[in-house]
Amino acid sequence: MTNLSALQKRLSETGISNEEYLLREKEFQDAYYACRSRAENGLFGRMSLKTRKRLHFIILSIFTIKNHLSGFTHRILCDGRQMVDRPLIFAVTHVGKYDIEVVSEAIRDHYYLLMGDYEHIQGKVEEPFLNLNGVIYFNEKVKEERQAVPGRMVDVLRNGGNLMYFPEGAWNLSPNLPVLPCYWGIIDVAREGNAVIVPIAADQYGKHFDIAIGENMDMNLYGDGKDEKSRAITDLRDTLASLKWEIWRQHSAKRSEIVEDEWENYCNDRCREWSEDFSREFLDEYIYKPKGVTTPAEAFAFMRSLKPCRENAFLFRKM
Repeated sequence: MTNLSALQKRLSETGISNEEYLLREKEFQDAYYACRSRAENGLFGRMSLKTRKRLHFIILSIFTIKNHLSGFTHRILCDGRQMVDRPLIFAVTHVGKYDIEVVSEAIRDHYYLLMGDYEHIQGKVEEPFLNLNGVIYFNEKVKEERQAVPGRMVDVLRNGGNLMYFPEGAWNLSPNLPVLPCYWGIIDVAREGNAVIVPIAADQYGKHFDIAIGENMDMNLYGDGKDEKSRAITDLRDTLASLKWEIWRQHSAKRSEIVEDEWENYCNDRCREWSEDFSREFLDEYIYKPKGVTTPAEAFAFMRSLKPCRENAFLFRKM
């Protein structure tokens, strides 16, 4: 079986010529679409929404058993969902590889998963079960697919299906942001599909997840235009951040219990869950970066080329 993640990793090697890069890129793209076509056009990929809903209890049972055998547990701290006769978009904060299966066990409802990194699920034990449940794959690096995928999501919603959507676009390994900047697409998809957004915050502590589910958010209550769309995505991000803070409030730790490399170890553990191919540098490529916002890494990039001297010694002091 073609290892797509290995082919993708070859694209990040340094020192290769532009010609070699283009050859490797074509090799990856050809293999990627061949594998994805088999997944999307196979039995599970062509299954109807009605059949998927009928079989959802089987998938849910598999996820539950797999979580149990792997030692994963979860606790629902709050659940503000209201029953509505409209499709749902579960907007989930992204913390690692296993949040899909654990959150699935928590919410229990059927959904189609939006996934932009098929190359990392391909060939894994989770792939057939996710395909059976329902996945909308797209290549985040290809503009045409990014533009086409909202229409596919709207079709699912208009046919009575639900979606699981990670509006951050990547795992949140930021040391200081409860929720990363969110992509706007979820707002348009919700409005066009007449769906209600259910905000869900998840946080992982070893093999335990704390989950906070917020109240329904109706995007039809916002007006048209860029300003209203900006207000809607800001409100969604703020709601997810508030839910994350609630998790932290109930899972607070004493300063004496935190080791010096706590955050570094946490990030490394999350990356190792997938494979040696995953890194924070790789994930950073998928994070939405709003215009006019400077990240800490960008602000302090000058430190890497700064030569210590008497005049700038204060910059190197550890607080």
